[in-house]
Amino acid sequence: MTSPLDNGNRWAVLGVSVFVLCLGGIVADRTPALALVNESPSLPRGLYLRDPGAAPGRGATVALAQPAAGRTYLRSLGMPAEVLLIKRVAAVGGDRVCRRGDAIELAGRSVPVRGRDRRGAVLPQWRECRRLGPGELFLLGDTAGSFDSRYFGPIRRDDVEGVFRESLTW
Repeated sequence: MTSPLDNGNRWAVLGVSVFVLCLGGIVADRTPALALVNESPSLPRGLYLRDPGAAPGRGATVALAQPAAGRTYLRSLGMPAEVLLIKRVAAVGGDRVCRRGDAIELAGRSVPVRGRDRRGAVLPQWRECRRLGPGELFLLGDTAGSFDSRYFGPIRRDDVEGVFRESLTW
């Protein structure tokens, strides 16, 4: 009499188990974050929960992977590449956004742009004046020291990882 897990069956069970674990790891790696903890001063510090039904429109709080134009600067701060940025949408496709001197003009307001951060490091600069394309967003933080689209430029709407809402701030 043979055991239900004789040598042939053991290898089959082991193979299926490894496959399921690998598949689970791939799915987990691609699962969007349901919650984020923001410790940067760009927006209120706290817990942000994903709003699965929300669109990334003007005023929405969104999370995104670090844009290519900002990665070198963020790396110089010691920020790991996998850390998401969280910002507010200030302008959407069709809106005009212009860099004029030391400010960005958008939606009837002027937002100052700094040449250096608080450590004295030179900040990257976005220097354009144009109407955003249909799939573009311009992001700003709530504070003057936020590292946002003033420095890395507009992002593609498709680069947004999700829309989030403040849940608990400290």
